[in-house]
Amino acid sequence: MSTPTSAVSGAAVASVARAMRVLKAFADHPGGIALTRLSSELGYGKASLSKIMSTMEREGFVRRDGAGHFHLSWRLLALAFGHAQRVGISGVCMPVLQALADETDELVQLAVIEGDHVLFVAKAEGPGQALRLLPLVGVVAPTHATASGKVWLASLPDDRALDVMRRQGLPRVTSRTITSRARLLAELRSVRRDGYAITDGELDEGGRAIAAPILHGGRVVGAIAVSGPSFRLPLPRLKRLAPRVQRAARELQALWPHEVTARDFGLGVRPPNGGGRPARSDA
Repeated sequence: MSTPTSAVSGAAVASVARAMRVLKAFADHPGGIALTRLSSELGYGKASLSKIMSTMEREGFVRRDGAGHFHLSWRLLALAFGHAQRVGISGVCMPVLQALADETDELVQLAVIEGDHVLFVAKAEGPGQALRLLPLVGVVAPTHATASGKVWLASLPDDRALDVMRRQGLPRVTSRTITSRARLLAELRSVRRDGYAITDGELDEGGRAIAAPILHGGRVVGAIAVSGPSFRLPLPRLKRLAPRVQRAARELQALWPHEVTARDFGLGVRPPNGGGRPARSDA
């Protein structure tokens, strides 16, 4: 009696899923891992796991040392690095941005930190909304008036953040822009506690945004933000989005190379609207 095609297909997909879980497990074991411990961690039987490992070893994706511990091979890393080199950092980041944009159906933007400035370098938009805020890509926006800027300022010691405020100033962009150093410092403490920042009409009267930090080497090197019109992003919804935005930030930092600049995205930068009022998103 022949096995139904759907059953064979289902078993094949399950095997792929198990193999993917095995690969992910190696991230927590840079020094390698024995089959017995891997079996215990993943809850897979040793016999079936041994077949998976043997297949992956034969295909060159894992290697086994003299003690019988398995390690990721350079073949897998070479595939990843080669892909990243071909598509560039923009191509690597865009799937994460687009997934968040599709899920929220709002404008998603990526910012990088260069010196004391927050530069917006990439964007993605969801498919469903006709009315959107203008993106900030290629613009140096006022640090204190954007969610991404607050995320970076919150990562600094207070004296360093105050130094940035003194040098850049706290110009009033809208009636809701925070122009008091004491008030901004208090908000930065909340950002440190929450792990994300929100702006409410501080760069554009009709816009709100939420941003989460991208970390590399223990410091904030960028931010990912979701922004949109205030009527579509009431504060309760914005706060509910926080875990999803933070997850996207973690996905980006897992891909982040040692150093990223606006030039990696093919951008020069300019002040907002030639130095005038930036009627744009609060990202």
